[in-house]
Amino acid sequence: MKFIKLITSAHVNGVLRHPHEGVLHVTNDEADRVIENDGAIDVSDDFSDQQDAEAPAESITTDADRAAPTKRGDKPAAYASKE
Repeated sequence: MKFIKLITSAHVNGVLRHPHEGVLHVTNDEADRVIENDGAIDVSDDFSDQQDAEAPAESITTDADRAAPTKRGDKPAAYASKE
């Protein structure tokens, strides 16, 4: 796992990420890909081994993971009309 800091907007793990989001903790392969495309710099040396072990890896969260509506007509409970 590596820590990277984006220097431009880039797709990381299939999601468009932006520099203002700060340092991202990603797999070595994903870090190498983004760095090779001049989208990030490796800042792993700024972090300890303990921080590396404790930091969660960046992952993709889908609508299904968030229990979001799956049908076009469905609305979250907060927006449902009160009848």
